[in-house]
Amino acid sequence: MPSDSPNSFDLNGLFQAARTGDRAAENTLMQHLTVSFRLFTQHRLWNEPDTEEVVQDALLTIVTKYHDVEIESSFVGWAYRVLQNKIMDCVKKRSTRRRLDEQWNRDSQERAAVTPDPELRSGLIDCFRKLARRNNRHARILNLHYQGFATPEICRKLGITENNLYALLSRARRALELCLGKDERV
Repeated sequence: MPSDSPNSFDLNGLFQAARTGDRAAENTLMQHLTVSFRLFTQHRLWNEPDTEEVVQDALLTIVTKYHDVEIESSFVGWAYRVLQNKIMDCVKKRSTRRRLDEQWNRDSQERAAVTPDPELRSGLIDCFRKLARRNNRHARILNLHYQGFATPEICRKLGITENNLYALLSRARRALELCLGKDERV
């Protein structure tokens, strides 16, 4: 880029000077890139906080790598490629965030639409009490399991092996199904 006006910069010349250690050239180069990158990014993202984050991330990458990277075309081309990659990363994150938000909203609506059956709840509590009177260990295992404790934690709390836990858990579930009347065996 030739310097025909007082406001134009030879960015590749500034780059060469900065690469040899000229701090003033490096500062001028980064200032010019900052202004250009902000304009360029703002027209693609249309969001001020995202624009600032992308520009700062791109400039950080450029500042940390331009001394060591072998640039085959021009510095300006390489710098804008770094910026383009950062913009694409931001767009992908936005898209992922939007999909996750939509999924969360759908799931929340489904959870809100599901109302617990009061009869089932009271029946489950009654069966659980009966199970606890008949075999307290089965009730405790079911309780710990449904509270979300991991298998090793339950085994440690009850002082049993994993194989023993699986056998007891199977029996406890079976007893609960029988009590609830969900026994499907003929």
